[in-house]
Amino acid sequence: LPYGRGRVSRGEPARPLDDCDEQLALELQTAALQEAGQTEEALGCMEQAVRLARASGSPRLRGALHTVADLCNSLAMQRLSTDEFDEAQGLLRRAEGISEPGSSLRAITYNNLACLYRRQGHLRTALQFLTRALEIESSPGMRAHNPSDTHLNICAIQSQLGRHALALEHAQAALVMLHEELFDGTHNQLDGTQPFPPVAERMSVLAIAYHNMGVEQEFLSLWEQALLSYNRAMQLARLHVGEEHLVTATFSQTYEKAKRSLARKIKERGSRRVVGAEQRMGRSASSSTPTPRRSSMVTSASAKLNRPASAARPRPASGVSTLAPAPALARAPQPASAAHARRRTGIE
Repeated sequence: LPYGRGRVSRGEPARPLDDCDEQLALELQTAALQEAGQTEEALGCMEQAVRLARASGSPRLRGALHTVADLCNSLAMQRLSTDEFDEAQGLLRRAEGISEPGSSLRAITYNNLACLYRRQGHLRTALQFLTRALEIESSPGMRAHNPSDTHLNICAIQSQLGRHALALEHAQAALVMLHEELFDGTHNQLDGTQPFPPVAERMSVLAIAYHNMGVEQEFLSLWEQALLSYNRAMQLARLHVGEEHLVTATFSQTYEKAKRSLARKIKERGSRRVVGAEQRMGRSASSSTPTPRRSSMVTSASAKLNRPASAARPRPASGVSTLAPAPALARAPQPASAAHARRRTGIE
């Protein structure tokens, strides 16, 4: 070809690609690279397309910037997985500046920034970004992709901050949204720009929601409810994630350990209630009968949270770069007795 690149039709001489054609070619190349898992190369290719679109005043500039922000998010999460915090932060800040204010992509970027700051131990900063994400996702007319994931991430951070009643509220809110999404067909009403994730993937998130709810119920001494929640998380994981998956193994271990420790606490609490009732009956029968000493309360569970086990984290499906990060698991309370093994049930 005379220009080194071009398009040939039968009976016509080769002609050079104009800027619009070249931008389209770059976009197709970006998609192929992204499909092959070469995110960094795809980002470089799309940056060329953005420069061309800006130079020519192309109406495709907006879509190109959206793709660049999307790729920045995806690459940032890859960097975060290898503890390259500075590079991840730079990519996410760039995505924040490129994405449109109030957009679903901006909310996803805030979720990812929250993951970054949580990994660095800056819980309150992480919570601020999650609050911003939730404000966007809750705005009128917004059809956010997975607002339930934001609620679960807030739940996990509120739990780490010791705010277990608030954490429980967010876990319950996520459950309501997930049930609507999975069983009421509302996911079909989301904007059509992104495919709905496989049902099994979202069912695993539903299992996480039940697990998180169980953790907060255990912290709040709602032990019977906690056991039911842990059991539901385990059953959902077995059915929809698979018996061999690490998430299923984690939830099964959590349930078995909770069943042993909480059953004992429930029995002790029942015994104290019986003793209290007998004491009240004895006092009413004879005011001269001395009141026996009340048995001491069981030591409350420590609010100190365990470092999450990274193996327990279900990762987003490969190539789905615009989904919010996998929702975080709240950590179960540390058993009151040091004789019991510490239960590690977190992710993130």
